[in-house]
Formats: sequence, C-alpha cells, structure tokens
Amino acid sequence: MVSDKNEWINELIYISYRDLPLQTLLKNLYSFFSIHMPLSYLTLYRYQDGTITKIAMHTNYKGLFSSPDVVRIPDDIMQALHLDTTNSGALYQTRICSESAGYPYSKVSKMLHPNPGTSIFVPLDYFINYGELRYLSVFSLGECSYTQDHVELCETIRKPLGAAVRDILLMGEQKKGEHREHDRNSYLSDESQGEPQTFRSLDEHTADYIRQVIKHTNGRISGKNGAAAILGLPPTTLWSKMRKLKISSR
Repeated sequence: MVSDKNEWINELIYISYRDLPLQTLLKNLYSFFSIHMPLSYLTLYRYQDGTITKIAMHTNYKGLFSSPDVVRIPDDIMQALHLDTTNSGALYQTRICSESAGYPYSKVSKMLHPNPGTSIFVPLDYFINYGELRYLSVFSLGECSYTQDHVELCETIRKPLGAAVRDILLMGEQKKGEHREHDRNSYLSDESQGEPQTFRSLDEHTADYIRQVIKHTNGRISGKNGAAAILGLPPTTLWSKMRKLKISSR
C-alpha cells in the first residue's frame, strides 16, 4: 500500500499522460495551466552540446507566436553560464526566467522567445552520460507574470510529467524504427541481400535506461536521490516496472 498520497497523484498523472500523442499532452497541459496562471504558449525543448532544439509547441493563439526551431548558444554565453554562481544546480530546479534579470540564462531566454515576456523553466529529464536535457518552457507575455505559487504548481507535476514525456518519445522512436524497417524490407525484396535488420523493443530501451539510472544511484530505489526520484516515478511504480522487465536493483 502506498503510504504517501502524493505518490497516488503522481502515478495518476503519469498513467493519464503516458499514452497520449505529444501534441495532445501539451494541449491538455495548456488547458490545465491556463486555469491557474497567465499563459501564452508551452514549448518542449531538448538541450545538448550548446544547442537547444524545439521538440513540440502548443498555443491557443495560432499565428501570433513563433520561436526558432534550433538555437545555438554562443560560446561567450556558454562560458558565462558555467561561471554564473546563481546558475548552480539550475538543471534540476523549476524556476522563473525573467528576460530583464541580466543573468546569462536571461539572454538564452531572449533567444528562444522573440516576444518580450517571462517564462518558467521546468526540467523534465537530464541524461548525465550524454549531457542532454529535456525541459518544458511555460511562457507568458509581459514582465513578472509568474509567482512562486506558479513555480510550485509546475514543480508538483514535474516528475510524473517528465516520466510520461520520456515514454512518449521512446515510443515515437520505436515507431520510426519500425517504419524505417518496413521501408527497408520493401526495398530489399531479394532475400539474398541478407537478414533484415531488427530493432529493439521499447521495453528493451526502457530496461536499459532504468538499469543505467539504478547503477548511477548504486542500487538505491527510494529516497530523495534514489532511482525513482530521478526517473520521476513513485517507488511502487518503479518496482513494478523492474519486476516486469526483470531488472535487479543490484
């Protein structure tokens, strides 16, 4: 039995979102956030090697907002980000990004959002071995549109949301692989060309990722720095996945 009621809520969010198309997830999230805070648009980003790539975006104001699909952060700003003491631990923190604050990350925010405004940075996933970060940007026109209450709301749903987005993107990659395999088999009609390439299942990719996180935590599942916290899952859900995928905590 789950002792922490927050785990029930987290599991409900995760289960409710994990099987949705990514655009539907953002649309539903937009509807929810719009009730509780000012909102112009939501954008899901991927950061790696000094480059930020837009994964998906949703707004109810079609044609009014646009943002670049890819932003390369200049070397001088990258250096300033590394030296900025106010940026310490920022990869793991949900926080307000004001474009007029004068910090290095404020300059990055301006590059992503051509319209002046304020955003909330919501980190969803950080892959240590690859230096890759996925995060949600909650953006509103105008200065100081957000409060600490809004930040806490985003933080409350951050981990289950991140776990759901991870599953959706993994499923998308698997489907792309299956589509490429289908095209390849159609082209290679001559069996003499050799055995068709096989693609690993979503469960295999998921199992590898969970094992990597468990190894990183030295087998620790629960707790603040445990594997469940990193994956954004309730410990009971992670244990269930481990049993299903035959993953050991050792």
